[in-house]
Amino acid sequence: MNDAPEQLHAKPAPDLGELQSQARKVLDARAIDAKAAEFGAIDWSMLAGRTPPERSWYIQDWLGPAPTLCSGGGGIGKSLLWQTIATSLASGREFLGATTAPLRVLYYACEDDANEIWRRQVAICEHLGLAMTDLGALEILPRLGLDNTLLDLEYGKPTFTAEFLLLREAVNDLRTDVLVLDNVGQTYGGNENDRHQATLFVNGVLGMVRGRSFAPVFLGHVSRAAGSEFSGSAAWENACRMRWYMGHTLPDQKPDDDEPVDTGLVYLAKRKANYTERDYRRLRYRNGLLVPEDGSRPIGQGYRDDLAERVVLKAMAKLKAAGIQPTDGKTSGDYLPKQILAKGFAEDHSKRELTAAMHRLMAAGRIRRAEVGQYSNRAPRYGLVVEPRP
Repeated sequence: MNDAPEQLHAKPAPDLGELQSQARKVLDARAIDAKAAEFGAIDWSMLAGRTPPERSWYIQDWLGPAPTLCSGGGGIGKSLLWQTIATSLASGREFLGATTAPLRVLYYACEDDANEIWRRQVAICEHLGLAMTDLGALEILPRLGLDNTLLDLEYGKPTFTAEFLLLREAVNDLRTDVLVLDNVGQTYGGNENDRHQATLFVNGVLGMVRGRSFAPVFLGHVSRAAGSEFSGSAAWENACRMRWYMGHTLPDQKPDDDEPVDTGLVYLAKRKANYTERDYRRLRYRNGLLVPEDGSRPIGQGYRDDLAERVVLKAMAKLKAAGIQPTDGKTSGDYLPKQILAKGFAEDHSKRELTAAMHRLMAAGRIRRAEVGQYSNRAPRYGLVVEPRP
């Protein structure tokens, strides 16, 4: 029996049309990638297997290389606060929180002359322990009385001005990291209620610097409407990554005509925060400056604790006007938390919250136990009194 040779099975010849189709797909994909690169699209293949850089902060959780809007009523202290912040950033000194290495800061001061800026700077340097010769990274341009319009309307079309071009040149020549525009009312000549114009302005200022980190800061006034936190179109908030609000009361707090405003206290609140939690700081005027009283507090329990403290202080004034002397004695009928609830002054706070607020205020020295009179047997009578503000 003869063994037949094993037959070799040849692979079928490739289909020429299929090969050409595959080649066209590869070439088309490369052409599309090249065209995308022309438009500046991210090349994902270059990022494969790599880790993105950590998000950077100039002031931890408060200020980073992105547009920031700071709004507040006239006279609240925006210029004073931001000149202090600008100094801390330029010197690397901590003020609101942990800072980076010294940055180059350009402050475009539209509403102050050189003498006023100088007076503030003396107090700021004293507080931060700096000499005037330590301010080499801080540039302040006094622009009072000058035309500071950076974007204006020409025949109804928003157009960046010659002053914008000069400022852009200065920002890049000085290698500015943080630009503070004080304020929007002076620099923005468009319609503040027009979303496109407001967004164009914010993006245009951010676009002054390309290829490196840059933080433009816009200071603005709020509208006169009660409870307003900013003026104009919502685009001002939407175009900025962070919005700060400054006020003499906590944000969202209901106004009370019976309570005098503590003009020495300013709340600085993060009302929009894309990359961190919303929180706030309490600032107190001291020696001509706004100085932080304590660390950041989250918009949450800390916020409610502050509200409870204000409720307690308001209630004490109302109880005194009604002839009631509150006390911290739990067994007394005039026990402060009990009286606040009984008279309807609690504003939805519980007895536990009011008691905790009373103890915090006593620990802070805002209220104290003192002799307020005598009983019929001439024994001293003690009650709670509010310490006058320093």
